[in-house]
Amino acid sequence: MIQMGLYSSFMGGFVYALFGTAKDLSLGPTSVMSLLTAASYPEHATIEDKVNCAILLAFYCGLVQLILGVFNLGFLVNFISEPVISAFTSASALVILYGQIKGLIGVKFGDSDDTVIEQTIEYAKSLKNIRGWDTLLGVVCLCVLLLMRDLAIRKAPRFGLSQKVWNIFREVVRNVKSVRYGIVIVAATVLGYIAVNFGFGDKLVLTGAVKSGLPPFELPKFAWGNRTFIDTLAIVGPSVPFLILVGSLEAITVAKVFSAQYHYRIIPSQELVALGLANIVGSFFHAYPITGAFSRSALAAQSGVRTQMGSAWTSAFVLLAMAVISPAFRYIPKAALSAVIIVAVLILFDFKIFKELWHLSRKELIPVLLTIIISFTVGVDYGILAGVGVSLLLLLYPIARPLIVAQFRRETSAVVRTSHVDPKSKQRTLRITVTPKGALFFPAADNLKEFFQDSILEENSDELNKKHPETFQSEEIIFDGMFLEESDFTTLVAIKSIVLMCSRAKKVIRFRNTSKRILQFILPKEMHSLISSHDLQANFSADDTAVIVMAERLEENAEDIPRCDTSCTALSQDELA
Repeated sequence: MIQMGLYSSFMGGFVYALFGTAKDLSLGPTSVMSLLTAASYPEHATIEDKVNCAILLAFYCGLVQLILGVFNLGFLVNFISEPVISAFTSASALVILYGQIKGLIGVKFGDSDDTVIEQTIEYAKSLKNIRGWDTLLGVVCLCVLLLMRDLAIRKAPRFGLSQKVWNIFREVVRNVKSVRYGIVIVAATVLGYIAVNFGFGDKLVLTGAVKSGLPPFELPKFAWGNRTFIDTLAIVGPSVPFLILVGSLEAITVAKVFSAQYHYRIIPSQELVALGLANIVGSFFHAYPITGAFSRSALAAQSGVRTQMGSAWTSAFVLLAMAVISPAFRYIPKAALSAVIIVAVLILFDFKIFKELWHLSRKELIPVLLTIIISFTVGVDYGILAGVGVSLLLLLYPIARPLIVAQFRRETSAVVRTSHVDPKSKQRTLRITVTPKGALFFPAADNLKEFFQDSILEENSDELNKKHPETFQSEEIIFDGMFLEESDFTTLVAIKSIVLMCSRAKKVIRFRNTSKRILQFILPKEMHSLISSHDLQANFSADDTAVIVMAERLEENAEDIPRCDTSCTALSQDELA
């Protein structure tokens, strides 16, 4: 059954390279999916029963996931809030890191799906079994990887070298940093080979022999032995919904984690299509259900993967390894592998979210803490399910118990203008006002970003001229943040992304009716010093962009409820001149 892990590792990458939308996501077998697959086996199952059941599960799960993606049901993952994703990320990273320590120090116990508490008990029992040479090799690999990761070369040449030679040297160093994990594994493998052939093989814990050869191509067996199609469907059917739920949730969550970290966009429904096709095609090659592998995705991201073709290259290497170089795998020290995984997941910890939630939305700390606690004590799959469940309860509670405020004020006429003419410069400015009609919550966060991207930032000039035949010398976006105080953390993260999108598109965006506390979060740090309560300030940043932050006093109507109208405007140097 060990070879089924390799069989499940290669086909998903080829399929995902064609249909996936996340450059960092790596599909493959995970401990969670392995556990759920094993739990579906019938009692007293033979090896043939287990293999055929696992393959059938991959086929059925893939078929349903493909149907969900084709019918564009990927929007359901929008109900996973940013704090829950962050908690899942940090909890998964810690669980992975904690589980790799045993490989680093050369001890062996338990299973890969053991909880943090179970592993802690086993670590305490295994202190006397720590292996010195494995620990030394693991620590050396850790130090080398961390040093290579943080290696930085100045742009200005040194040591009397010309600028051209220095640039070549910097490029070499950059490429070495990109393949640092491969360099460490190759060096450790050579060391393991030397140790075995010179009689020191017992000093290091090695990976061991791996069965070579490619898997056969054949259709899944829907009936075998004395079991009919109905019998096999009855065996695997009850496990399919939970496998689909966990597999789809985990894959899209991992994709969202890395898309947020590296600022690109994924399409959840397309991710379901890619995952479904990967499972279906994989079942033809003796694979069991796969999903997004967190540690492998982190490793890919840290290695500098730029496109989805990274998955295809990974799969090609797995095929090459199974066909040609699998005998060499037996010499890889487990301590080196553990060091590589530990360094890869270090970037996934997100501690600042606790401080941000404490200041912005304390109630959202509840699903965060619950996700982490259950991930540590039960498992990360149950942790994210619990986090999503509590987030939905927090989302539904205001609907069941809305806040009702009675406000008495004298109404005055309001004029909404879509254009403005500067009396001094006679410059016409098109103003695009964005006013949410109520508080925004995390299911709408992605839709809000897509609305800005598609309807405002990417609107071409021809369409704009048709809507507004007048000639405008400038354009600005005005966002009314009246309801941002009631919105959740995920929505504020989306607004923060919109500010960066406007900056990259060289669009002016102004915020009104927005508190200083909210502005401090959604604006980049370099703008924080410019937020003032009564003064008009201007400062130029490194990219020749000026930020003006102005707080205006309430106009005229003294009977209106007091409020602060704060606007943040990004202008170019030419416009300020």
